This record gives sequence, C-alpha cells and structure tokens, in this order.
Amino acid sequence: MSGALRYFLNVRYRGRMIPDAEGDELPDDEALRAHALANARDLVFRTRMYTIRSWFDCSFEVTDESGRVVLVMPFDEVLGPA
Repeated sequence: MSGALRYFLNVRYRGRMIPDAEGDELPDDEALRAHALANARDLVFRTRMYTIRSWFDCSFEVTDESGRVVLVMPFDEVLGPA
C-alpha cells in the first residue's frame, strides 16, 4: 500500500497496556478511525477473554511508527452517540 502509514492499536485496560506488535498499514486518519472502530466492535461483540471482564473498560491507544499517540478511542464508542 503506497503512502500508507503503520499504526499500532494498543489496548489499554484498567491501567494495563496490551501492545500491538504487528500494526496495520492504513492510508489516512479517516481509515485509521474506521479500522479502530471496526476492531473495537469485533472485540466487544465477538471476543471473550478471562483476563478482560468488560471490553467497555478498554480503549485503543493508537501509536504511529515513531511511538507517538495519534488516537485514543474508548471502546464504548461502538455504541454510537448517546
């Protein structure tokens, strides 16, 4: 994907960081937000883990290749506007 940047969707859960070691290449900020939302939706509604009791206590802390935080997205955004 030319012009794409690599982003890492690290999961923050109650003060603990679960790093994304692989990352994903995405073309722009809009694609990044849509990708993060789709991944959060998948985790909230399809994934069960004993270590994470409630996905709604999680957020993505997305970093770029330099390690700079470019997006923080709480998983409760999958529910849409209140």
